[in-house]
Amino acid sequence: MTSNVENVGAYDDMQKQIINENLEILLLPKSQNIGIINAQKAIENLSKIVDRAKIALKNEFYIEFISLKIQYIEFYLKIFWVTKNPTNSVIDQNDKKFFGTIIKDCEDLGFDSNIIANIKDFNETRSRAIHKYIMGGTDEQELKTISLKHSKLGNTVYEYVINECGEKIEDLSNIPQDVGTIFAARPC
Repeated sequence: MTSNVENVGAYDDMQKQIINENLEILLLPKSQNIGIINAQKAIENLSKIVDRAKIALKNEFYIEFISLKIQYIEFYLKIFWVTKNPTNSVIDQNDKKFFGTIIKDCEDLGFDSNIIANIKDFNETRSRAIHKYIMGGTDEQELKTISLKHSKLGNTVYEYVINECGEKIEDLSNIPQDVGTIFAARPC
């Protein structure tokens, strides 16, 4: 992994950090079942997305910021969904489920209602703003307002999903090595 911005990684990335007493390592179960095509590339891209979104916001590239934010949030909603759905269903690599559908599915599985309300607001305002931008139905100021209002939503979703779905690794011998397994590390 070229960047450790997100501090999320696959097995090879986490091996070095697992022994660190200052970090709590969490397994995100079933994360390999969210439609990942290439696990290493997915983690690299996830890590890059955080920096790119910050740069986009700082440079007032609001459409890019909003697009990156939606992908980031969707990634973690999918992890929540595959972890919590009672039928143990998985998301296929070619899945074409709309973002609004995954929001509703996570809501039905008990995702925090306040966070869901914020995600729905972000989705509705971003959809209206982006799709109406070229037609003159919105402007840069509205894109800026949406971006600033929801700039920390990804952090909120990430923390919630990690807290709800992450399984603390207590015993190093229990670390799964399945391709696509995702771990998160956070300070103790």
